Amino acid sequence: MTDRSVAAARAVATPGYRKLPSRRAKQRMLGSSLRTVLHDSTDHRASRVRGRPRRRGRCARSPTLIMSLMKHKKLLLRVLAAASIVAVGTLAWYTIHAPERARNPLAVSMESDSASYFAAERDLTALAQDARSGAAAGIGLSAEYVLVSRHDGTRYYVRTDAQRALVTELLKGDLGAHAPEIFALGSVQPPGPPLTTFARKIDPAWLSLLLPLAFIGMLLYMNPGRGAGGFKTASRPGTRFCDVIGVDEAKEALQDIVAYLRNPAKFAQLGAKPPKGVVLEGHFGCGKTLLARAVAGEAGVPFIALSGSDFTDMFLGVGVRRVKKLFAAARAQAPCVVFIDEIDGLGKRSGGASAGETENNRIINAILVELDGFTPSSGIVVLGATNNVANLDPALIRAGRFDRTCHLGLPDVDEREALFALHAKALRTAGELDFRQLARISSGLPPAAIANVVNAAGLMAAKEGAEAVTRTHLQRMLEQHLMGGSSEAGRAALDAGERNRIAVHEAGHAILAKLLDVGMVEKVSILKRGRALGVTLVTNDQDVSLQSEPEMRARMAMLLGGRGAEMLVLGTVSTGAANDLERVSNMAYRMVTEFGFGKRLGPFSYAGIPERDRPLATSQEAIGEARDLIKDLEQECAALLRVHRHALDLLTAQLLEHETVSGEVVTACVASNDLAVAA
Repeated sequence: MTDRSVAAARAVATPGYRKLPSRRAKQRMLGSSLRTVLHDSTDHRASRVRGRPRRRGRCARSPTLIMSLMKHKKLLLRVLAAASIVAVGTLAWYTIHAPERARNPLAVSMESDSASYFAAERDLTALAQDARSGAAAGIGLSAEYVLVSRHDGTRYYVRTDAQRALVTELLKGDLGAHAPEIFALGSVQPPGPPLTTFARKIDPAWLSLLLPLAFIGMLLYMNPGRGAGGFKTASRPGTRFCDVIGVDEAKEALQDIVAYLRNPAKFAQLGAKPPKGVVLEGHFGCGKTLLARAVAGEAGVPFIALSGSDFTDMFLGVGVRRVKKLFAAARAQAPCVVFIDEIDGLGKRSGGASAGETENNRIINAILVELDGFTPSSGIVVLGATNNVANLDPALIRAGRFDRTCHLGLPDVDEREALFALHAKALRTAGELDFRQLARISSGLPPAAIANVVNAAGLMAAKEGAEAVTRTHLQRMLEQHLMGGSSEAGRAALDAGERNRIAVHEAGHAILAKLLDVGMVEKVSILKRGRALGVTLVTNDQDVSLQSEPEMRARMAMLLGGRGAEMLVLGTVSTGAANDLERVSNMAYRMVTEFGFGKRLGPFSYAGIPERDRPLATSQEAIGEARDLIKDLEQECAALLRVHRHALDLLTAQLLEHETVSGEVVTACVASNDLAVAA
């Protein structure tokens, strides 16, 4: 039997005996034990998560604490800056006022109470006698003065700036057993005015630091990174589409943008690609910024606003960094709206080699790259506002970038009426306010101008001490906005002859406007406003987009009515009809060259001629036909005025008496003329 078999027999026969494991068996047992421990600990953690919430330790709480502190980063920076300023000030104060150790108390007293020494001045003889006789208790030497304290309590000073050598020789000798204490002092000066005292305390060494500090301040002011993140962000604007009066077409075109911002994931699931950018184009003051805020308000997303000029700076490369920082902030707050006002300020890319043109090209390229980086689920929409789309780079407004342009037109008469009513709610008003009449008169005004008129009416009422804003205040400020200048200044500016001619001129306009049904005659006035010597307000209840040939001829005849009335009543014409002739000539020329209303040229438009061939085209024929048209209209005006001479004289008399009359007076004058003709 071998040794191995004997050992095996003993293992079986002997109780309590175990065979020792080999090295490979030990490794297998250790690996199995580790796997078992790891599996048990994993099951234990899982059971604790399923059973009850796990307590967070310090390591788990620290990221949450840091994130909460980062929300108040600006406040923390301000607190740290304030604490730093207080610490530096405290250190500087302690450095200046800290007492010096091991100094003679009398010397410290001389420096702190030097004003009492400068109450009396003596010469070197007195100093020498007191020093040698022992009457002096202490002598303090400074650069310019010697302060002396006597045993009897008296104090004085000696000026020694020009006699420094004599003082040195005097104090060198043997002063005897009662020699005074002699020590050096700092800078001591006699009392003087506050500014002089302050100037003396300034150490010249500190003045040498002004230039480096000024240089450092200039570098900080010209820091290229300043303002790089100063974008105006509103968490959730309160503006809604209902707050924007008018521009219904633009609001309808932006509805899908609002839907996308509310749920970008839905568009991404459908595979739809929303517009990345929209250009809001329209007249200045028509509400582009307000509409952009309304888009963010309707969607309930943050609104980041800036202007096109915010990207430019005196340092190269700053604009590109600001573009990147802007879109990084937008991605952090997505979904959101980025609004760039006056985006045409970026201009177009050019081939110039100057630093400014190169920087502008880089800014536009950076914006293009950022727009291309948007994904359907990014939730970022860029809105740009401009009143000059032609100045934008073509690459910006192509499909995939700013791929939509919304035009914001001027408000019509109904929308202007609503704007007047909206802005008038902020004022204390009295009486009946005819907003419809104001809307008819304010044709062509943008919403911003209407708001300015209403506010100016409130200012006028406050200046006059009125209790409330009335209809008269609104009308006066609207007329002043349209024609310029106040009517009060022109009351005494004209003599009787000029007033009579102006009355005849304006009466001719008003009578023909009523006879030819050009519109509603609101008011006729001979009061001077700005450059206008008189005015005849003719409005339409609805805005007119198209005009027929008879309508244009009627308006031209109304404009010629003032000149015709002067010729009929006074026998001569004046320079007051210069603006009327300018407008009539423009309308006649366009009727012949653009609208095809000419008899000889017929249906032809000069606008269709290519630009390169226009110098070859002769316009003498068109000018001759336009002149003939004006002459025919002038004869028609003269005939109508002769028939209604009675109405013309009545209205002239009313204007001379009252200076301003309403449209009802014009209607009454025309009616009385008809009665006179019938009789």
